[in-house]
Amino acid sequence: MRRLIKLCPFILLMLCIARTGYGQGIERKIQLSLSAGPQQDNLHWSIAGNTNGQSPNVLSELKWQNVKGTNYAAGLQANVWHNIIVLGGYNRTAVKSGSVSDIDYSADNRSQPTYNQNYSDNMGYTSAWYAGAGYVVFNNDRFSLVPSAGYANNTQSLYITDAAGRFPDLNSFYNTQWKGAFIKVKSSVKIWRELKAIADVTYNQVNYSAQGNWNLINEFMHPVSYSHVAQGYGINVNGSLVYNITPNVGISIGYTYFNWQTGNGTDQLYLSSGQVDKTQLNGVYRNGHFFSGGIILSLDK
Repeated sequence: MRRLIKLCPFILLMLCIARTGYGQGIERKIQLSLSAGPQQDNLHWSIAGNTNGQSPNVLSELKWQNVKGTNYAAGLQANVWHNIIVLGGYNRTAVKSGSVSDIDYSADNRSQPTYNQNYSDNMGYTSAWYAGAGYVVFNNDRFSLVPSAGYANNTQSLYITDAAGRFPDLNSFYNTQWKGAFIKVKSSVKIWRELKAIADVTYNQVNYSAQGNWNLINEFMHPVSYSHVAQGYGINVNGSLVYNITPNVGISIGYTYFNWQTGNGTDQLYLSSGQVDKTQLNGVYRNGHFFSGGIILSLDK
């Protein structure tokens, strides 16, 4: 939350800068975007041996790497009154492939491994939705600047399977939620005739929660064997080029990079006996990127 507060003076400063009238420039009154493209995602987390982060400081660590699929996205921005806009969007990626590593340690600093196996992830999905409101600070035929704020929810449904066939019944999962407030700044610049560049940066302050299932371990509860909670943040950076083939239809290509992480949190393990064991979650880290191509439909009425 401290990072969110630090960004507020920057937003207030932009709102005090002189501006041109809405609807006369790059930003149109209604803009609908549809896009698709390849996405690659990475996520890893680790836990300690106790709630103080010791014995050892890393007891178990899981990593999902190169989790790939096709991202489909839709977004809407609409002017509702004077320079005030509302915006929202949704995207979803069906996971097609990825690798998973599971390593346990008996000593500090990831030393003396006691278990080390590699698995696959060829199912599941990632998705996100957001909704918010903003204010058009600048908008002329060459440049626009639009800060906004709102609420977003990012989820992942990741799996652990064994494509090699050593454990044919392995079907464990890890489901995450990153949800909370966001601040976004978007800018558009006309480059040449009908070609413009768009860039935006989004900061998310989130509550993180996750549930997992170790489906082959009878000593654990099912379908939820353990859960995680923590506080974190996420940053998304996006850049795209848009060329208007007609006044109301544009084609776009873009690239998005995202980096999300949490601080220390709590791991709870649910045993089939009814006992609940707690230890420290050392943090969750997610990063990735996706390319996109699509269309933008816009109107001034």
